[in-house]
Amino acid sequence: MATLSADAKVAYEDVRNDSTPTNWLLLEYADDKSDNIILSGSGNGGLEEAKTKLDDNKPAFGFVRVVVGNDELSQRVKFLFFTWCGSGVKVMRKAKLSIHIANVKQVLQTFSVEVSATTLDDLKESEMVTLIKKSMGANYDGQGSR
Repeated sequence: MATLSADAKVAYEDVRNDSTPTNWLLLEYADDKSDNIILSGSGNGGLEEAKTKLDDNKPAFGFVRVVVGNDELSQRVKFLFFTWCGSGVKVMRKAKLSIHIANVKQVLQTFSVEVSATTLDDLKESEMVTLIKKSMGANYDGQGSR
């Protein structure tokens, strides 16, 4: 069982709070052998900034606030949860990552879309926005169901 640091919950509430500029957080293991998950970063640069903090050798969990809508009058805040497992992550850590996701979801509870990423291409912002829009239901902006 993984344990999450107290600041992970605080950061989660900060990202969910529309009155703060913080719009992403990243959680990583404290070290290679530990099952303790800590806040490794947060910021206000969205998914693109969060992606710059990902390391191919370190698994991570990310949570991002995304504003989407068909026009300026229909903007909505939605949340993206992602699991990062780069090509350099060791086999045993990969196995634990799949188990520890349940512990992480006890803190990062509310999100519209969940993505498992192994490369930065798996987290292209345009594709994430499309997934989030599709999760919203009816869409009248001509996007279609591609």
